[in-house]
Amino acid sequence: MATSQGHFMALELRTLRGFVTVCTAGSISRAAERLHIAQPALSLQMKSLEEELGAALLERTPRGVVATAAGEMLLAHATDILRRVEVAYEDIRTAIKQPQGRVAVGLPQSLAKLLTVPLVKEVCAEWSGIDLQIIEQSTGYIPQGLLTGHLDIGMTFGGTPEPGLRADRVLEERLLLVGPPGELSAHGRNGINEAVSVPFSRLGDYPLILPAGLHGLRSLIDRFGASQDTELQVIAEVNAIPELIALAAAGAGFTILSHASVQEEWRGGSVSCARVAEEGFTRQVYLCRAATLPASLAVTTVWQRLLAITGRLVEGGLWPVHRFNARGDSAGS
Repeated sequence: MATSQGHFMALELRTLRGFVTVCTAGSISRAAERLHIAQPALSLQMKSLEEELGAALLERTPRGVVATAAGEMLLAHATDILRRVEVAYEDIRTAIKQPQGRVAVGLPQSLAKLLTVPLVKEVCAEWSGIDLQIIEQSTGYIPQGLLTGHLDIGMTFGGTPEPGLRADRVLEERLLLVGPPGELSAHGRNGINEAVSVPFSRLGDYPLILPAGLHGLRSLIDRFGASQDTELQVIAEVNAIPELIALAAAGAGFTILSHASVQEEWRGGSVSCARVAEEGFTRQVYLCRAATLPASLAVTTVWQRLLAITGRLVEGGLWPVHRFNARGDSAGS
């Protein structure tokens, strides 16, 4: 029916189901038998549907009833809508049971180090029906994996989320300059609050070993450097975080990492660190999934557990952050 705000159609699910059944049966009479309704009633539904949409949807031929070009378009949409409704009903009906099915989680290396052990232990202990897969990937590959369905959940860093993703901003990580012992600050009782600070404009004075260009952290550093008109002295590129820490510890150069990535080595004295004193020089962490694909009960369960584990790590000081958003903050769809 038309409304004052535009041509909004109040399409009922039973009408869409009737239309799909007519198309698959190739006959209104056979479709009426399958749906256990009278043929005149189904014929009236199809006529009303065509009037509502202002287009002929069905055509009678010697081979039976077939969809017109407009009908084929509606058939594709109606099939998708009914499938999504079916998934919703299945999820609600199974809510009292154990969630089941595959859940593939894509994590960047630095986050996998924090989240893999507690997530796998808790999911395996509580939901034996979930086939949990942890896939460690560079953050640049995770959005595409979500959009193609190869991943169900992913955590990514910074920037504008990809179109088609639900991206909830969970936290912001502080980034540190990391060097050999004795060059910057040792880890005191109050950790980062006692560390020396280095202005971003001074980072050009340090020989840096950073991840390569397409790495999420490197992209963030380069963007910030360009905005600050600061040219960095990059002497080598290494993508693996353990190796970056080892190189800094060995005195081969300095690097820039999140506080969480290097906290154990800093506390243990194998490296020294400094705060980068520049407003906004933080890394945002997003929890993501495809916005256009229905999430199963198993996916929703793992999503909620990931948020809960992240919250516990932050509250317990095991994941030092600049800012934490316990409920998530949608940043794209």
